[in-house]
Parts: sequence; structure tokens; C-alpha cells
Amino acid sequence: MIGIELPTLNTNDSSYTLVEWLVPDGNSIEGEEPLAVVETSKASEEIESTGSGILHVLVGGGQECRPGQTIAYLFESAQERDSYRASAATPAATSAPPGAEPSITKAARELADRHGVSEDELRGLGRTVIRTADVEALVRRAASEPATAGRQLSKRQRTVGAVVTESMRTVPAAAAYAKVDVGQAEELARRLSERTGSFVSLPVLLIKAVARRHAAHPLMFAALTDDGAVRESERAHVGVTMDAGRGLYTPVVHDAAELSGDRIADLLTGFRSKAFRGTFQAAELAGANIMVAPHTTEGMVLATPIVFPGQTCVVSVGAVDDQVLLDAQGTPRTHRFVHLGLVYDHRAVNGRDAMALLKDVKEELEAPAALG
Repeated sequence: MIGIELPTLNTNDSSYTLVEWLVPDGNSIEGEEPLAVVETSKASEEIESTGSGILHVLVGGGQECRPGQTIAYLFESAQERDSYRASAATPAATSAPPGAEPSITKAARELADRHGVSEDELRGLGRTVIRTADVEALVRRAASEPATAGRQLSKRQRTVGAVVTESMRTVPAAAAYAKVDVGQAEELARRLSERTGSFVSLPVLLIKAVARRHAAHPLMFAALTDDGAVRESERAHVGVTMDAGRGLYTPVVHDAAELSGDRIADLLTGFRSKAFRGTFQAAELAGANIMVAPHTTEGMVLATPIVFPGQTCVVSVGAVDDQVLLDAQGTPRTHRFVHLGLVYDHRAVNGRDAMALLKDVKEELEAPAALG
């Protein structure tokens, strides 16, 4: 008998949700293969088998589970599994004991998070399996009741809040801003989009421009250690803040300086789809050593994001703003500007360093031939 233990997938969470089993209870497993999907506050992750045998499920789909918990066993034969079940040493997931946590379908949990339905409210239904219709009934009932003073935040939003709080508590942040003419960059993005078929946008070129300055500005891609030193990185791994209405995610463009603009564009397109569905893998959210925060909604001029703990700076960009200026001959011409911001950890980065990076990125965007 081999126990399948749940690994630590996210150090910020004390529990996860086992979304579904990919292999039915009692089926035969042939070596290493995906067994189950587990959801943390940040991503969904597949759990693989640790050997071969007959699967015996201990934790049902939709239930909460803890890092290190045994969620299933693998038996050498069906006879060994039957003998174990007969001994009733551990109840299987299919016969949940009284008082056990209910099984919540993925769609029901997503709906509950979206409407702020708490775990206590779900448990209060008294059902073994909670489906979308059950959550919808709770939402309708809440809408018909007088408004209350508060609303329960989703687990994902509470995780975001913890990161923000840690940043505010530990990072002495300062900021600098630059005004950038992006007319040529937008034209390059348009040409690349037509040539490659990928959606190349200004944030795509910004990611590339930031990554290309890794060697010239290593402190901006470093991590501050507990002993007051900085640990520099060998490559530029650029995280991108992204919110498609399902909570804030920070997927990572790894080795961004080595990628073409259309390849970065394709990655961002995939990330947006996963942000909307909430289907990121943990590896896609890990490893960033600098962050880019697009705030490109029309009318947004400036943004001051937080510096993520473990990083030294974050680059922000606002929406494009049209301005009419006179050229050398006195002819009025329309220019396209954005405000580029850099928020930085003042323990590792000084204002001179910050302005030097902003100046270099500004030059990349205003003369963007190398970004194609």
C-alpha cells in the first residue's frame, strides 16, 4: 500500500480544495500519471501518482485538504484494496462520516466566491454535495434580506490582501515617473501584429524593453536578503499584474529578454484566458524578479502599485494620452504619451538608479526598433 500525500503547493495557504479526481476511485494506475486537480488561492495544480496500483480515494472532490495529508492509497491488487475496505481502518470518501465537510463542486465554489458566500453558509445547507443551484438559492435569499454591514472576502482576495499588507509593512517604497512618447512603439506593435497574427500591444513592448535592461540595471531584478545583502538574478523573469474579474494574478514571462515580441504577446493572450477562468498552474505564477503593472484603462494617467515582497521594484504604465504640440516649424502635431512609473524598495535602490532605468526604458520605447 502506497500513500499519496498532498505536497505543499502554496506557502500562503494552510488548506487547499481538491477540485476533482482525474482517475475514478478503484481504477488501475500505471506508473506516474495525473490523478487529481487541487486548487490553492492562486492556481490549480495537478497531483501525480507516486507509483502504480489500484486507486483508493480518501478525500472526495470539492473537499478541503491540508499539505501533508494523505488523500489516497495505491494498493497492489483489487483484493488488497477490498481487504482494506472491509477492515474499515479509514472510511473512504464515498461514505463520509457524520459532520464531515461537504463536497463542493468547482462551479459552486466559484459562484460562492464571486458572491461572497462564506464557508459557514455553505456548511449550513446540511448537504453532502453542494452544487451551483444550492449557491444560487443562497444568493437569492441574501438579496431578499436587508443589507448587512459586511461581506466575506473570497479566499483569493484575502491572499492578495495579505501580500499587500506585507509589502506595506516591510518595503520602504519610493516612486519616480517619466513621460514617454509611444507613437513609434504603437506603430511597431501594429506592424508586428499584422505580420505575425499575434496581438502585440504596448505592454508587450514594455515587458521586452524592461527585460532588455536587465544587465545594465541588475539591482532592479535582485532580491533583498535577510542579512542586508542583495541576490542578483541571471535572467529577466518579468511578472505581469492581471485581473480579468476573477481576482489579481501575476503570471510570469520567463527569460523575457530572449523572447520575440509576438511570443510575449501569445503568452499574455494565454494568461488573460487563464485569468478569466482561474486555471493557472503554480509554475506560471512563480519566479518573477521584476513586475510590470499595466493600468491602461482609458483615462488612467498614473498608477502607484506595490512592490511585491522578494522583489525590488515594479514598473507601471498608464493609458495613452493624446497631446497636440508644435513641431520645429510651428506646425501643430498630435503626439501619443504615456506616464511610465517605477516604484522601488529604497533599501536596495536609490533615486538615481530608478531614474536611470526609467530613462533607458523610455529610450527603448521612443526608438523601438530593437523591440521587434
